[in-house]
Amino acid sequence: MLELPELTPEYFEILVVRELRKVGLEVPDLRVHRRAMLPEPERGYLLELKGRVSRAGWQRRALIACRRQDAPIGRAQVESLRDHLEEAGVDAGILFGTADFEPDALAAARDSSLALLRVTDGRTAFDTSGWGTPGHYPAWLPAYCAQAVGRDAFGQVRYQLLESGQGDPIVNQLRSERQEARDGGAGTAEGRDGRAPGMGG
Repeated sequence: MLELPELTPEYFEILVVRELRKVGLEVPDLRVHRRAMLPEPERGYLLELKGRVSRAGWQRRALIACRRQDAPIGRAQVESLRDHLEEAGVDAGILFGTADFEPDALAAARDSSLALLRVTDGRTAFDTSGWGTPGHYPAWLPAYCAQAVGRDAFGQVRYQLLESGQGDPIVNQLRSERQEARDGGAGTAEGRDGRAPGMGG
């Protein structure tokens, strides 16, 4: 069994930037906002990064929470990030977590301009992605990958590997009705239904 490198706060920050850039989002001016050790039962740390997340025609000031923990991530952790947004002076939040997400975490994030992402080891991500034969790994496979957290057709928690240039799962979660109204409906290069403004059905 291949031993994974330790996911230190510094490594986690590099991972966040890499995964967001992979899907076409720029994060040019991230800085550490807060760092804290997590008590039992989470066992780990919380690293918060603050900065702009952007792509052509769209940007948000965001707080990115990196939770390295063993216990599942639930409503309390998502609400904690939501409550920090105003204090940090940002519009949206992204929560990267190393543990599984509980269904109530998704419910808490839905109306709060929060995107949820799970960090998992590259081999697990590859085995569950459908990209190739499980157990046969390409040399380019990174030690860790991020997966967008959402729901499947049956309402169950689903993890979707972030793919190159596919930033929509994150951008769509970072939108809110309040922000879209403030931006005049042009907070992104596309409308809320994914079509360019002015494109009828």
